[in-house]
Amino acid sequence: MIIGLAQMDIIWENVDENKKKAEYFFQEAAKKGVDLLVFPEMTLTGFSMNVMKTALCWKEQKELFQNLTDKYQMCAAFGYPAPVAQEENIKGGKNYQNHLSVMDCGKEILNYSKIHPFAYGLEARYFRGGDKIVTAEWKDTILGAFVCYDLRFPEIFQIASRQAEIILVIANWPAERIEQWECLLRARAIENQSFMVGVNRTGDGGNIHYNGHSVIYGPKGERLTFVTEEEELLTARIETGCVRKYREEFPTKKDRRDDLYRFYI
Repeated sequence: MIIGLAQMDIIWENVDENKKKAEYFFQEAAKKGVDLLVFPEMTLTGFSMNVMKTALCWKEQKELFQNLTDKYQMCAAFGYPAPVAQEENIKGGKNYQNHLSVMDCGKEILNYSKIHPFAYGLEARYFRGGDKIVTAEWKDTILGAFVCYDLRFPEIFQIASRQAEIILVIANWPAERIEQWECLLRARAIENQSFMVGVNRTGDGGNIHYNGHSVIYGPKGERLTFVTEEEELLTARIETGCVRKYREEFPTKKDRRDDLYRFYI
């Protein structure tokens, strides 16, 4: 299958203009035969804490990707902020969540809420952490999905990779810490013997500079895409069967001591 990385220069808090960018990436991906197109975190708004502006149009944001995946007969992963259900509201509390959705030809097959809001970046003031690790069957493989800061917490990747063979990480990861982004993604690929698909934005937003470095790592930690800091569509062809084969040949998961680890958490 072919995976596309939509390394997008997100226009700050401008849903309408970012919709145009998103469709451009679909058009380019269709030309290259992309099966799964992955966008950065908070795809149509940027990493904004202005939740009264960005999160209240969450349905509009999801509908765009529902329509585009149907139009182009493609699978896509994207991010959006949304309020929690009314009945789950906490008075004076954090009543929003940072989502990652996967739409396949107009149908949602996965929805994940970011487990670890980024307190250092004020996200935890507005966003409530999710409480579920999710996977989804797609084609002949299983997808897992996380968002940005989640990358620093390896335990959840071990849990997801009990099933997942391809793990997506969508992000707004600042340029000043980009070496950590690459190092952590590669480590998660090696530790979990999984494909790691990391898609970061580029450009400037909210007085922060982002420089892309979106990447796919194979299950042995091999880089499958080139490095770029421009707004660009990157693609790579992967063979999901190699994950199963490698896990059989070098079965590190069988040596895990989950029965022991739980006593130290």
